[in-house]
Amino acid sequence: MKTTFFRASHVLSMLAITVGMNNVHAATPARPDKIMTMAELRTCMKLEYANKKAAEEILQEQDAFKRDQAAVKADQVEVTKANDEIRANAATITTERDALSGLISGMSAKSAAAKTDEEKAAVEAERLALIERNRVYEQNMDRFNAAQQAQRDRVTALNGRIGVINQRNQTVNDRVEPHQEQVALWRDQCSNRRFREEEEVVIKKEIAAGK
Repeated sequence: MKTTFFRASHVLSMLAITVGMNNVHAATPARPDKIMTMAELRTCMKLEYANKKAAEEILQEQDAFKRDQAAVKADQVEVTKANDEIRANAATITTERDALSGLISGMSAKSAAAKTDEEKAAVEAERLALIERNRVYEQNMDRFNAAQQAQRDRVTALNGRIGVINQRNQTVNDRVEPHQEQVALWRDQCSNRRFREEEEVVIKKEIAAGK
């Protein structure tokens, strides 16, 4: 019969990646206690497998979170640029609106002052040009309103994504401490304990079979 030791580094190497090197404890020295029973070995092996699986899942979730977070940050930059464009367009449209208002207000006085046919024709030409300019202004205003609404919708959607990202971050963080506790439990109960290798082989087959 051959016996061997569980080594604490089996699980701690994954823990180091998951929660940072500062949380990794030194492996405990070999203990002079008796050889583990098969039931004890089974419990320790299943705990080790579960800890490794949890660590891998946490790493995957962290990687996915970082990718999605980067995408959201990139969208935030684009939304900020679009907001700046909206503000600039709003200023341009406001300037045009005020200019048109002043010109339209002055048309009555110009019409009243026109005496000759030449003066009247000039006023009429200005009036028609003003009508066309106002038509273009209204088209631009319609486009601006549509763009502004689309930007509001975009901001609302982005804020929703930010909320989801923040929740996911909390969810991932909430998994780390319980994982650390399970690793500490394995280290306390299983690390550097002696066991029979033939029993380990049997238990590995059980675990592979889903037992």
